[in-house]
Amino acid sequence: MAASTAVARVLFALINGVDPGVADRNLAAAYFAETGAPVDFRSFQRFTDALILSLPQQHRLLSLVPQWQQAFGQLALTKQQAEEFIRQYLAALDHSLFVKLPLFVGKYAGRGRHSINFGGFGDTQVDSWLLVFTLAGTGYFRAGLRDYELTPTSVALIEPGTLTDFSGSQSAQWNFYWVVFQCADSWRSWVQWPLAGPGVRQLALNTDAADSIERTLSQLYSNFIDSGPLKAQLDHNLLEQLLLRCASCMPRDSSKALDSRIRAARTYIDEHFAADIVLEDVAAASNLSPSRLSGLFKKETGSSVMAYRNELRLVQAAQLLLHSNLRIADIGNRVGYSEQAFFSRMFRKHLGMSPRQYRHNFHAVDRSGR
Repeated sequence: MAASTAVARVLFALINGVDPGVADRNLAAAYFAETGAPVDFRSFQRFTDALILSLPQQHRLLSLVPQWQQAFGQLALTKQQAEEFIRQYLAALDHSLFVKLPLFVGKYAGRGRHSINFGGFGDTQVDSWLLVFTLAGTGYFRAGLRDYELTPTSVALIEPGTLTDFSGSQSAQWNFYWVVFQCADSWRSWVQWPLAGPGVRQLALNTDAADSIERTLSQLYSNFIDSGPLKAQLDHNLLEQLLLRCASCMPRDSSKALDSRIRAARTYIDEHFAADIVLEDVAAASNLSPSRLSGLFKKETGSSVMAYRNELRLVQAAQLLLHSNLRIADIGNRVGYSEQAFFSRMFRKHLGMSPRQYRHNFHAVDRSGR
């Protein structure tokens, strides 16, 4: 029996309320791991448990049962049928299921170039915090309009709502842990790592710090996939330890890492990026002259004032293209581009394709705005 046929039968049984056994779960985990989903056998168990609990709310998924009942009632399910069912299953699945949990921990070892999707098996927009720690090799991801590298000498923290594209390893194996979590109020100061770009924070690690964080992650992962007594309390405690160990690696002058006037400038841009603001507006908000602001902003952030504003506009536009059914012209207006032609030109310049192509290529929620 082809792997896709066996997996299709497991998935169909699952949405019929049948809890698959360990062997069937492992079969499905192995199949999806080939697609670049960051799951191993044991973390897939947790994903399946969460899916079973959420089935009453998975209306699109449940609608597949009557559509496919006859096909699965036959003794022989063709490979083509199986692959089509799996395609429809993944399209109907709530892709944010992973990240709707208070905590989800995974470990992944990839070989060769592959795509990593943290929002289940679909578009990657996490509404919780996402921490990625590289054990070996090199991974790459794009957030906003910037590219980032992930190596064992650093750890990355991605803020809620940041749209990311993980491309995995360019040429060699990439091993890493990933943690999706809700941040308790008491932990807020521990996640104020140095900003590497909009929505992305990174810490540089020495060997001792990396070893300490790896040990804590190993304990957190082992406890997360376990079902022992006081599991939830231990999960919470180990996650807290992890964030504390990372916070202890912050530069001692991290509170001074960004000039207070530049923080004020960025706050103003963050709140008014869709408005028709000019350099002088931002300068007034930061109590600097326009020329002084331009030089200091570039030095502190690596970006010009207007480039930073444009990046925020286009990141927000990309999110709306994927996660709303607004027309493209309306999205342009919402993020500050009143002329659709200019919006499309800016979008293509920075993201390499038109807004229409972007929405089509990345599986927009609703395509009526194309």
